[in-house]
Parts: sequence; structure tokens; C-alpha cells
Amino acid sequence: MKPRSTRALLLGGSIAVLLAVLGAAAWLGYDGSADEADELFDARLATSARVLAVLAATQPPGDGRGPLVVSLPAPLEAAPHDEAGPLGHYYETKIAFQLIDSGGRVLMRSASAPEAAYAPLEPGFSTQRHGGRDWRVFSLRSGEHWVQAAERDDVRGELSAKLALAAVVPVIAGIPLVALLLALLLGYGLAPLAELARRIARRQPDSLAPIELARSTAEIAPVVQALNGLLARVQSAIARERRFTADAAHELRTPLAALKIHAQNAARAVSDAERRASLERMLAGLERAICLVEQMLALSRATAAAPVREPVSLREAVDDALDDALPALKERGVKLSLAADPPVGDFMVRGERDKLACLVRNLVDNAARYSPAGSSVRVELASVAGATRLAVCDEGPGIAPALRERVFESYYRIPGAPGDGSGLGLAIVREIASQHDASVAIETGDGGRGTRVNVLFRS
Repeated sequence: MKPRSTRALLLGGSIAVLLAVLGAAAWLGYDGSADEADELFDARLATSARVLAVLAATQPPGDGRGPLVVSLPAPLEAAPHDEAGPLGHYYETKIAFQLIDSGGRVLMRSASAPEAAYAPLEPGFSTQRHGGRDWRVFSLRSGEHWVQAAERDDVRGELSAKLALAAVVPVIAGIPLVALLLALLLGYGLAPLAELARRIARRQPDSLAPIELARSTAEIAPVVQALNGLLARVQSAIARERRFTADAAHELRTPLAALKIHAQNAARAVSDAERRASLERMLAGLERAICLVEQMLALSRATAAAPVREPVSLREAVDDALDDALPALKERGVKLSLAADPPVGDFMVRGERDKLACLVRNLVDNAARYSPAGSSVRVELASVAGATRLAVCDEGPGIAPALRERVFESYYRIPGAPGDGSGLGLAIVREIASQHDASVAIETGDGGRGTRVNVLFRS
């Protein structure tokens, strides 16, 4: 199904609303103009009757032998309807008057008026039928006489319609112009959207640069901003994958080469003892390679996406991590303890439980890896000044102050450090802490011995 055009929808809707509003306004204007015209014509009719009444009072008409008939010039009958001439106007043929005595006898009339009275001798306006036409009649009593002034309804209707149309036609005639201006305005307003579509359509698949428009609007700017944010995240994800691939190729080259040598030595061994020694070295190398791959994958997952920010118990995350790390610590002969202040509490932070458990697990594993057998690793939880502090303390050789920032770099290991670490543990810790708005700091352990890593979660 072809999508509907926003421009067509807005233009069509605007024109429909415009037609509805202007149509209603035109009808109201037409009706109001017609009413006003009728009132004006009624007033003119009444004025004409009063003038005739004054004239009749000053000069009584006729000699009693018959009504006095006032005729109009013959050329008016053939005059153009809409033009006035030296003899008058054609519409005079559709206007009539009568002067009637109290007995109902017509004393004077216009040539267009009938010989009998137009209407009953009652004051006021009325509509009467004469000669197959409707007439608007005004009757006025003046002393002993009645004056009736009349006008054909078709004349009134024609004049009222012309007056009303004069008020309405400009409004109707302006609709196409308004529609054209609306189309131009919509085209101008939607131009940034069309430009955005063109830029996206012309973009190469490998181009992840931000999109910039020549002109933007308050409605388009959030779309462009969100799209550029998506491009930035895609670019970051691709860069992260490339970095992971390059790191994997670099870091796994040495252990894989060592595994190959041990396998070749086992294959060339001339005695069971030599073969067993080569296989043991190969298994140890394989364990180191597996540990390295796991750490690399952990770092990749930690940097892949921001955590879900929801309330989570840091104590529960610590418990999960310690349950996972405890078997390895027992194998190394390292004791593990947990201290909390206050002793009962969940130590709520905002973040993702699995990632927080990964952070604690790496801290504990890192502390145990460089601690001598028989030593202890202590995990502390405390509420301090509206924040939550996690600390992991060990009794190992410690980290020199000059190297306390470098150890957070990926694959960096302190020269001469014991153990077979991959150099990724603290890099994972800092990445997860950063995603949870927490800070990581390394200090000298208690009593000037070992290392203390503090992670401070701000509320």
C-alpha cells in the first residue's frame, strides 16, 4: 500500500477546513446581506409612502371623475436593466403606488398599479399577489386617505442577491489564491523533510557521518538529532567490533602459537613422560587462552550497550558475584569475607544487576589472582554521605601510584607481576562503573599493605 503524502494530507485538510469556514462565512454573509437589503427596501418603501401622503395632503388629487394615473416614459420599458438614463431607471416599472380614500376608492395610482387597492386598508407591511406576481406592500393612513406603496418581490430578490453576492464573491474568489499560497507555504515548510529524505537516499552504506541540513525546523530538528545519535551509536558499535577483532587477533596469536608448539612437541615425544609434560603445558596454555577469551567477551559485553537504569540491590549483586568466585578462591587458598555498614541493608543503586555482579566478580578475581596463598580478600559495602561505596581489599604486592591509572587500560599488565592475568579485569570494572555513574579509585590497602579499590555510586 502506497503511503499517503503528508503534504497532500495537510494541503487537502487545510483546503477542506478553509472551504468549510469560508462557506459558512459566505452563507452567513449572504443571508445577513439579504436581510439588511430587505430592511433597507422596506424603509425606502415606507419613506415613499410618507412622501406621497404629504403631497396628497397639500394638493388633493383628481376631479372626482376617475383616478389620476401617473404614467412613466415609454423608453423606460425598453431600457437596460442595470443602467440609469436621463428619464429614470427600468426598475421604476416594477414599483407602484396608490392613493385611496376612506371608502376604498382609488384616487391616484401609478400606471403599473392595479385599479383596485393592492391590500386591505390596514397599516403596515404585507405581501400580496397581483398579476401573477408577489408584491411587497406598505399601507399608511394619512387623514382621510390611505397611501399604499408596492414593489415586486422579484426586484427585491434580484437587488438583495446582488448586494449579498457583492459581499460573498470576493471571499469565494479568494479561495484559489489562498489554496495556492497554502501549497507554497507547505512546500517551504516541508522542504527540510524532503532534503532529509534526499540526503539519506544518496548516502553511501559505509557513511556514518552526521547529517546536516541547510535549513531545519523545530519539528525536524529532533528527528535529525535522533538519527545522528543512531549513526553515532552504529559507528561506535562498528569501531568496537573492529577493535575487538584486532585485539583478539593480536592477543590470541601468542597463546595459540604456544599451543601449536606444545601439540607438536607432544606429537614428536619419544617417551610417555615427554608427551605427558607437553600435554600438561598445552592444557595450561589452553586454560589461559579460554580465560583471555572470556575476559575479552566480558569487556565487549560491558561496552556494547548502556545498562537498564532501574533500582537494584548492590548487596544482591555482590552475593551473586561472590557465589561465582568462591570456588576459584578456595582453589587458590585465598579467604573471602564480606563487611557491610549498616549490617542490614540492600544498598540500592540504579543500574543492571548482571553488570554490577560482573564488576564485583572482576574485582574479586583480580584481588585473588595477585594475593599470596593463605591471605584474605575483603569486600566492603557502606553508605557514605548519600552515596554507596563498594571496596575490595587484598594483601597482594600493591600497585605503585604511578601505575594506578595505566592498570585501567585494556591488556596492560604491570611488568613482572605474578599470575597469568589478561590485563582486562580493571578495564571491565571502569567501563561498567562509568555506565553506572560511579567512580573507581585505587588506594594502598589497610596497614600500608596490598591494594584497595573503591567504587563510589552516587545517588
